[in-house]
Amino acid sequence: MKKFKALALSAAIGCSAFAAQSALAGFLDFALVDDTGVFQNPVVTAPGIPPATIVNDFAFNGGLDTRSTLFWGEPSNLSGLNPGLEQSNLDLVSHKSVSIDTLGDPYELSILTHNNNVVSITAATLGTAQILGALSVSSSMGVLGDIFLKTPGGDVPLGLLSAGLVLDPDVPDDIVPPADYATTIISLFDIGFTETPNFVPCDPPNPFGSTCDDFFSLMTDGGFPLHFDVYIDDKLHDLFIYSSFDADGSTIETGPLYYTPEVAATDLYTFARLTLIPEPSSIGMMLAGLLGAVGGLAVRRGKKQ
Repeated sequence: MKKFKALALSAAIGCSAFAAQSALAGFLDFALVDDTGVFQNPVVTAPGIPPATIVNDFAFNGGLDTRSTLFWGEPSNLSGLNPGLEQSNLDLVSHKSVSIDTLGDPYELSILTHNNNVVSITAATLGTAQILGALSVSSSMGVLGDIFLKTPGGDVPLGLLSAGLVLDPDVPDDIVPPADYATTIISLFDIGFTETPNFVPCDPPNPFGSTCDDFFSLMTDGGFPLHFDVYIDDKLHDLFIYSSFDADGSTIETGPLYYTPEVAATDLYTFARLTLIPEPSSIGMMLAGLLGAVGGLAVRRGKKQ
């Protein structure tokens, strides 16, 4: 049931500084902001050799996606498990445009893959990095109104949130024009990586029971997953952005730690799901109908006694 129309936890098309608008038609349309959906600022462990490298392909999959790959480590085949002598890497494929045209269904935004290959324990490995993303939000099926991020401390206007994130030194000042702050979801994910030695005893936890699974953390200042209140034609909707190990988005993964056995790969999908929030009057009518049905059932039962 994968609703696949392309994008990542970053999106924009349809505003002057963004790529040309594609033919979208949804309750919510997302587009990947230029030069986002990418890794940045990698830091490796001592002695720092070899350094981490980032390869970006902004025309991946025929131009439908952006692909960013972060490589690190000195490939090793001492165990006989890495005959291709490939570096370990994190690979992010972000779809450039996505339309949510069915309420309640998950729509894939991106796929993050950890390819865990055997690397030398004497060389530098990945320590930390970031993922920078930005999604431009519009609507083809109504008038898009205010958007608010839901937090434990209350609702935060998206425009205020975006303006604050642009002040972060790791977010480019010109990522989007100020006029587009209120319709752009900017994200900055911090990655913390642990490359474990491939011999026992391993530092716990080790959820797969294999020899010293490597793992990484994926976190934002505001936490993840995210809920937004979105008004379309003055009707309140919930926009839920979350991650899943399942390609159909059927489960929700809260992280923040993600493990991969040696010589294996882990796919982490990001989805968006939009649902209509019933108005209080509608909820009251539903409750009244339910109570009426229960009352009628009680009367019928009483007549049979």
